[in-house]
Amino acid sequence: NMASLNISKEEAVLSADMFARLATIPLVNSYEAYQMLDDQWTKTAVDLEIIQTEGFEAVKLVDPNMVIKKKDGKDEEVQDGWVGHVIPFDLVQQTLLINEYHALKNKESRLAEITAEYGEILDALSEEDKQSSAISENGEAFVPKEVIRILKEIKGTVVAEDSLEAALVRVGKLMAEEKDVRAQVKAEAAALHMKTKATIEALSNEQALALLEQKWILPLLAGIKQLPLNVISVLTDKVKTLAEKYTVTYAKVEADIRETEATLSSLIDELTGSEYDMKGLSELQTLLMGE
Repeated sequence: NMASLNISKEEAVLSADMFARLATIPLVNSYEAYQMLDDQWTKTAVDLEIIQTEGFEAVKLVDPNMVIKKKDGKDEEVQDGWVGHVIPFDLVQQTLLINEYHALKNKESRLAEITAEYGEILDALSEEDKQSSAISENGEAFVPKEVIRILKEIKGTVVAEDSLEAALVRVGKLMAEEKDVRAQVKAEAAALHMKTKATIEALSNEQALALLEQKWILPLLAGIKQLPLNVISVLTDKVKTLAEKYTVTYAKVEADIRETEATLSSLIDELTGSEYDMKGLSELQTLLMGE
């Protein structure tokens, strides 16, 4: 009934139903669930207003993604790709275009791994090696131009396994791979973006409804299902805190106090002073020993 329901009143209907369902589960805070509903409904209501105003076909539309960019020192609004009018691009990619999405993410992950490998190679270098022109002045990065220059100089020669030159050979291979993977990521990201646009525009009614369920309903259900686990987690943390608090037993604390008092009392015996000082110390010993 998305085309005809009263949007302003529907949240109250849903919340009443939710409170009724949770009434038999006293450990769960119903108002936490309501907050989840309210947060999600704020976004869902916007979509419902679009559908009621523009019709269900609005779900299958995309809009120019307008961003502000600097041009000649001035802010200028320009188009940077597309965005879903109702359905987010990332939702379509993670459901209907999952293979292309995963392929792109794997390549992006490889780029992150290459960056980490640069760091590992750099960390393994000696301080002397880090003085090379192939290493930046702060010693935190390789200088690509210098790496390439040195690799050209040593091309065809045999280098020692643990030498700077061997490290730069590995860096050179990573640089070549990084350049290739980065180009693939750029091309595949652009292709996936345009395929997502075409997919949204060609959605069947059944696909559109399934995507709306993914966007509106499933996140709310996942949040509500997490509430009992949160209760258990809080209880577990409190029990752990209590256990840690009483790791040292009362009997052990008492024994430590008595031992400390006895040590202090014996140390007092070694002190000397005036008659009044010694009487005061004697009274302190009596207090410490509980006499």
